[in-house]
Amino acid sequence: MNASRTATADFAQASDGASTTQAAAIPFFRGDASDPALAERMTQACGEILRSGVYVLGSQVKALEESLAALLGGREVVAVNSGSDALVLALAALGVGTLGGGRDDDEVILPSYTFVACAEAVLAVGARPVFVDCTIDNFAPSLQAHRQAVGPRTRAVLAVGLFGDASHIPALAAFCRAHGLLMVEDIAQCLGATATGEDGTTRPAGTWGDACAMSFYPTKTLGAAGDAGALAFADARHARQARRLRNHGHEDGEHHCLGRNSRMDELQAGLLRIALTQFPRALARRRQIAQRYLGAWAGSGIHLPPSDAGHAWNYFVLRFGSSAQRDAVVADLAAQAIATQVYYRQPLHLQRALAATHGGRKLPHSESHARCALAIPMYPALRDDEVERIVEAVGAPRDLG
Repeated sequence: MNASRTATADFAQASDGASTTQAAAIPFFRGDASDPALAERMTQACGEILRSGVYVLGSQVKALEESLAALLGGREVVAVNSGSDALVLALAALGVGTLGGGRDDDEVILPSYTFVACAEAVLAVGARPVFVDCTIDNFAPSLQAHRQAVGPRTRAVLAVGLFGDASHIPALAAFCRAHGLLMVEDIAQCLGATATGEDGTTRPAGTWGDACAMSFYPTKTLGAAGDAGALAFADARHARQARRLRNHGHEDGEHHCLGRNSRMDELQAGLLRIALTQFPRALARRRQIAQRYLGAWAGSGIHLPPSDAGHAWNYFVLRFGSSAQRDAVVADLAAQAIATQVYYRQPLHLQRALAATHGGRKLPHSESHARCALAIPMYPALRDDEVERIVEAVGAPRDLG
């Protein structure tokens, strides 16, 4: 995504003219409300909430927290106003950075190839981001990259389940335990994914670390009708601190610490509760579409995403041999009214706002992926005929290297 865009542009706008717009015959994103029956349920729920007179941190939020806890192995969930604030509060509640009572030289290791909110959160809590590179054939960093990044001031690792893939997180959790580091899972793009540890245990993404942060931005696997997020903790004491922090440090009539206004509103919670009733079916549909894509382009020369069984397929991201090849495919699809999106046009260590925090080290695989990656439509409302149009349109692009 263009560095000058905000997250609002994820599905509503094109990136540097390289993507088609909402008017495309096959848009990059189509929300749950495109289903008339579901839209009617959502409209009715909104009316009931408006008539209730309770708009913030009411019964809808509490019920949503309980439902999400059931998805996350019983971990205590705290609903907040966005995935970005969920990341901040997760780190702060664990004591990282000056906002959490830590030091201003606390370091948090995180991938460079991810969304800017991850780095913003580290800086917002008064800590220092340390960026690590992807592997050459995957979007996730290796354990070796983390080993090389650990220093005397390393406090935590931010593990990102990018595009829906959480398969690398169990090994990273074991690494953090071995080195006495905290781990926050960013499951903004992989809620609903599962991963398997070295002992063969399979668990949901979000249950491997000390905390996890979720985003319910509309394009996520569980999407709201705007901004909303949540976080979950292994230790209830951290959840209690997060509840204080999301509401100006307030608890039982007293401000115990300085916090933020990170509260979730009742309207978003009510809509998310409806979306949760469709969540298993939506995940199954994502996986069905992914298998069609993977089968269609196997052996084509396109670099396909990993096909781990636990993948949640928030996005389906292809890699091409060069930016020219990627841009040619974008143009081909645009000519056929199929929208695409680039995640991410520049890795974080090259972003103007963050370059000074990095120190100029090259992260070549992140830079290569940024030049060559392309996301194609992937969402439950995608019809079978649209999937086939996309398969045919991508085909086996010419002159792949």
